[in-house]
Amino acid sequence: MERIDSTTFTVELMVEDLEGLRKEFGIDKLNIIGHSWGGLLAMYYSVKYPNNIKRLILVDAAPVNTDLLIKCYKQQISMFKPEEWEYVQKLWNSEDYLAGKPEVHNEAMRISEGIVFSNKDVIDDYMKAAAFNETTAKNAVALNDLATQMKLNIHVQDKLSNINCPTLIINGKDDFIVEEAPRLTNHLIHNSELVFIEGAGHYPYIEKKVAFFNELNRFIKRTTPNNVYKK
Repeated sequence: MERIDSTTFTVELMVEDLEGLRKEFGIDKLNIIGHSWGGLLAMYYSVKYPNNIKRLILVDAAPVNTDLLIKCYKQQISMFKPEEWEYVQKLWNSEDYLAGKPEVHNEAMRISEGIVFSNKDVIDDYMKAAAFNETTAKNAVALNDLATQMKLNIHVQDKLSNINCPTLIINGKDDFIVEEAPRLTNHLIHNSELVFIEGAGHYPYIEKKVAFFNELNRFIKRTTPNNVYKK
């Protein structure tokens, strides 16, 4: 990408990227699984291209409206110890962070993401997989303001009735995503079911692998042809 601005980084363009990949690989109907912001993007795609989805799986997905997202962020902030919140804000505002230094981004991420784990024993596993490098840290800085604008303009809620494929909404019981959010999504997507994973926060597929994949496999088995769930 030659430049990153409001003309090159939009939800609509990301949706079309997904549709382009579907066409390029010659896939008739997609099985989409999206986590957090990726879950919200999956919903944006699904409301525009409902006939191109076989199954939709939303894992601790971002809420479907901005008011609920703000409520979630308030919940997340409340999970910090005062000294942690003060320190991570200093990191986010530091020259090194804004310059895209990966070691500073990783230090901030260990604190800000660490609090959303209910099972603290697996934070190191997450950090190994998600660690910033020089490229991704600089990209995070470049995209920050644009991503914030996207979060302040969530516009998918009124279109969720377009989604007609079997949908699994699966959330960690201890997530900072307030329970009201997945329950609303469950209510608005007619052919959906909602499952909570006990003892998990924002990353149930890392924190409670067995329970998470048991639910995932059950859903896939149940939604094979001739066995489609109806609410």
